[in-house]
Order: sequence, then C-alpha cells, then structure tokens
Amino acid sequence: MTKAINIMKREHLSLNTVLHVLNQLVLDLEAGRLKSSDVDYDLIEKIMTYIEEFIDTMHHPKEDDYLFPALLKKTSEANDVIMELQEQHKQGVEHRKKLEIHIQAMKDKHPGQVEKVVDVLKDYLTAHREHMKLEDNVVIPLAERVLDEEDWAPIEAAFNNNADPLFGDVPKNKFRKLLSDITFLAPAPIGLGGKR
Repeated sequence: MTKAINIMKREHLSLNTVLHVLNQLVLDLEAGRLKSSDVDYDLIEKIMTYIEEFIDTMHHPKEDDYLFPALLKKTSEANDVIMELQEQHKQGVEHRKKLEIHIQAMKDKHPGQVEKVVDVLKDYLTAHREHMKLEDNVVIPLAERVLDEEDWAPIEAAFNNNADPLFGDVPKNKFRKLLSDITFLAPAPIGLGGKR
C-alpha cells in the first residue's frame, strides 16, 4: 500500500469521525432528545468549517487533479465510477451550502427547519458514505493494481501536502485545533461533551 493510499484512508477515517457527530445530531433531533434551541451551533459551525476547508478544499481536489487523471490515463475500467465521483465532489459542495442555510434557519427558529435539517443531513450523510464506499471499494483497489511507482509520485506529493488534521504525520495546527474543538464539544460518548 502506498503512502498516498494510507493518507486517503486516514482522511476518510477523519471524515467518518466528523460525520458520526452529525449522525448523532440527526438521531437526537428525530427522537426529540434535542430541541433546536439546545443544539450546539458552535460545534456544528466547526464541523462545517472542517468539511469546507479540509475535505472540499484539500482532499477532493487532490483526487480530482491527481488520482483520477492517473487512473483514467492507465485504464478505462472505472471511467463511469470516476466521472460519478467527480460529479459528487461538485454536488457535495452544493449540499454542504444547502445544509448550512437550513442550519442557520433552524438556529434563527424558522418554522419547520428542524425537520428540514434532519432530511438534508440524512441525504448529506448518505451521499458521503456512499461516496467513500465507492472510493474505498473500487477506486483505491484499482489504483493499487494499475498504477506504478512513477504514476504514484505526483499523487503522493499532493496528498503529503494535505497534512490530515486528525491522523496525519504532521497535522496543521488549524485543523488540529478544529478537530480538537469538535471532539471537545461533541456530546459523549462521541466526544467529551464540553468536559476536559
């Protein structure tokens, strides 16, 4: 397994950690255990910032600009999957923006927004999980099989620059702080629930 694949898998693990917090928000809102007035909007804002600034701005562009073109150059085996993943990257940004609008409306106590946030969040979580499943089960195994050392060099250089905030060898301070804050604010058992 190449270093780039290790980085991609760790980044997916980081994203899954953050998505787990959002999933718990959905469960708590749906079950009535959490009212919109009790939602930790600071936590949600930090999660959205992490997704925007790390996943949408650093992780996905590396796949689009380095991994996918290398695969398309080597084989046509997964052309449809790669095109689907690239489209999902674009749609993911729009889904996140839509979610942020509904979260703000819920925070501002607009009627019907709790249900809308739950629906949009469910779609968002499902889309991310299905997306990562395609990458982990189709793209990464294909890349391991068809790409050679020369193909991997620019991919590894690009992903090495990502410095994953949770599992990277040299996490960037901004993302380390952001994920630390998310873990601190996330309710137990997912996080520390605001207690150190």
